[in-house]
Amino acid sequence: MCNYVNMLFVDYLLFDLNSYFASCEQQDNPALRNRPVAVVPMLSDSTSVLAASIEAKRKGIKTGTKVIDAKKMCPGIQFVTTSHRKYLEYHEKILKAVDEIIPIDQVLSVDEVSCQLMGTQRELSKAIELAKKLKSHVQNTVGICLTSSVGLGPNSLIAKIASDMQKPDGLVWIPKEQIHEKLGPLSVRVVPGIGEKTEIMLNNLGIFKIQDILKLSPAEARNKWGSILGTKVLQGLLGEAYLYEHGATQSMGHEHVLEPELRNSAGSFSVAMKLLNKACIRVRKNHYRCGSMHLSIRLVNKEKIEKTLSFSPTHDTGLLMKHLKTMWPERFQAKPFKVSVVLSSLSEK
Repeated sequence: MCNYVNMLFVDYLLFDLNSYFASCEQQDNPALRNRPVAVVPMLSDSTSVLAASIEAKRKGIKTGTKVIDAKKMCPGIQFVTTSHRKYLEYHEKILKAVDEIIPIDQVLSVDEVSCQLMGTQRELSKAIELAKKLKSHVQNTVGICLTSSVGLGPNSLIAKIASDMQKPDGLVWIPKEQIHEKLGPLSVRVVPGIGEKTEIMLNNLGIFKIQDILKLSPAEARNKWGSILGTKVLQGLLGEAYLYEHGATQSMGHEHVLEPELRNSAGSFSVAMKLLNKACIRVRKNHYRCGSMHLSIRLVNKEKIEKTLSFSPTHDTGLLMKHLKTMWPERFQAKPFKVSVVLSSLSEK
């Protein structure tokens, strides 16, 4: 078995922090460690959870859980208000710690980085040891509460899927030779970028598992998706070159397809607040201010609510959250399905 492992190679390492916002709070305040913690926009029973600690998740609490329900589900849970400055400070410390072990190829988000392996690092046995060293180094130098899940693969897409397969504190490797074995039986939904709508579309075409995608030719994949994206996904799942596209930064935002239990006003608003928080961290990290915010809410009946608000350039998360609250619809004609928050009109500080 050892000889077999030594014959396998991987090219990318995906480092993903577990329960990042809540873990930062636990690291910052020892009294919160090993206890269920929920990060909220404000201390009020009328609001919802933005992020939950590993301990809180074990009690069923997650993004969108109403605070009043969280108290019933987990008596004694600790609530803390979100602190974008704190999360950015830890982010910078983590980047420094990662870079001390392996150069960073891409910063994918505030809690996720991709690293390209070089030379003998590509040997699976050495890549595994490198991943273990990286995980412990971040905890030892930045904070013991900052656990991570690491994925190893032939490209950043496979490495990302691998990192999601074992949480918290995971380490999963998928060399090119093991893609069919390890990924084939999984639902297409585990592929980043395939949300509920795309999953339904693919299911209607007879594609349910990753193995169904792997059987397609590049032309068939493009035809199934109706765009070149299908070919790109296929190539990525086959372990071929797969790079995140770069371009001039004109806006920063995030979107999220809502889980069924979050398809209501309170649930979708809590998700929107979390998306805004992540976008704010990116804006501050890149030394920008934003002058406008765009909110998009797609409903289950295919209708879309879109609002844009312009304001004096700022990077103040509290102020931007107030703006988002003023933009939020008083009522919905149908259940919300997907939420998107984008900050634009970027200018340097």
